[in-house]
Amino acid sequence: MSIDQAGLRAIADARTRSLTVDTRPYDIDPDAEARDHLRALGGIAPGPAVAEALLAVRGHGVVPIDRDSLLASGNPFPSYAAAAEHYQQSPHDGVGLELGGQPDGSTLVAVRATAATWLTWLAVHGSESRDIQDADGRVIAQDRSYLDPGRHVKVHWSPRGVSARVTPVAVGRAAIEREGESVRADRAGVGEVGWVAWAIGAAWSIRDDHGLRLAFKSHSLGEGVALLAEGVLPMAAARRDGWTLSCTGVPATLEPAAVPPWIIDTFDAKWVKA
Repeated sequence: MSIDQAGLRAIADARTRSLTVDTRPYDIDPDAEARDHLRALGGIAPGPAVAEALLAVRGHGVVPIDRDSLLASGNPFPSYAAAAEHYQQSPHDGVGLELGGQPDGSTLVAVRATAATWLTWLAVHGSESRDIQDADGRVIAQDRSYLDPGRHVKVHWSPRGVSARVTPVAVGRAAIEREGESVRADRAGVGEVGWVAWAIGAAWSIRDDHGLRLAFKSHSLGEGVALLAEGVLPMAAARRDGWTLSCTGVPATLEPAAVPPWIIDTFDAKWVKA
């Protein structure tokens, strides 16, 4: 299930209400004007509105990103007002979350890969096989099952919308076929890169009694599969060709949890001095 702007907005509103103590009904939200401005800018591109929602959910590590390169286009937003000022100047910028160590002691890491390369990698490193034997002990088949990847969030590109228009102008057959091929390629999503992210709780990434913390380093996990331990996890952007980012959730909305041992091993995480 993907989380659209409305879904993320509902999560943010619920989080805001849960953190608000309404002792004086005439109190005014000092961020109301900036938040409203960000939501309004969301009519131009998804970045501003999603940034507003992420700030309500997380409150830290929310970063503007360039919609083409998906690299940070500014520093993390310290406030709604700062975000509104940025998007007023650059409304087409997207938004992401800082990877690495978080203020609450948790760690956010991600894998970047296409769907095909990720599934190929999982088949080798994230699965186990079992021989099926007949009554005489001969192997007649093999059963393969995938290991539990733990709680995670996926971010992927969704294709541009397709609209049909009727006009009195005749269109050549070749032009129609070219457009059809373009639409089919869009729907296939061939070669599109996505991300799989984990929020690892401090309880599992810090050993206070030993003064150690679990450290990840960005590196290649295999052909076309990269572990990202720093930088930005894209969360919302709209490309010039109409494709937009979709996600299955927000890491901060999940209670940071333990990550399966096989993930730790294959990601080559190390315990280092805090």
